[in-house]
Amino acid sequence: MKKDRILSTFQKSVAGIDKNKLNAVLTKENIIRKKISVLNIPFLFGFFKKIKLSFQLLKDYKLNNYRDISWRSVTVLVAGILYFLSPFDAIPDFLGVIGFTDDAVVLAFVFSSIRNELDRYIVWKGLNSEDYGL
Repeated sequence: MKKDRILSTFQKSVAGIDKNKLNAVLTKENIIRKKISVLNIPFLFGFFKKIKLSFQLLKDYKLNNYRDISWRSVTVLVAGILYFLSPFDAIPDFLGVIGFTDDAVVLAFVFSSIRNELDRYIVWKGLNSEDYGL
């Protein structure tokens, strides 16, 4: 599947994100941690760090601890994490490394499109941006 088609499919899913889906993603932290720990795909390691950072950001957003992020960026993050969690995405995950190529395309799009907001969050949190490849 072409990169443009993957991103188009992903962008359509962003429109369906609401506060219920934000809450649903936040309940899946253990699933995310398990999926990340099982995968040993070096080209995704940088994305894993950013997923963990994004999860922290979403929790801080939900708890009203951090609000210097647009709702649009929140929806993009939630949709990206849901896409990563889904075994039934454009290229099924059971196909091994190839099955995670579409996840990498989506995650690269997500993190590049909200980079400035992730940078602000890192500063606010007192973290080192180099630890997250930003």
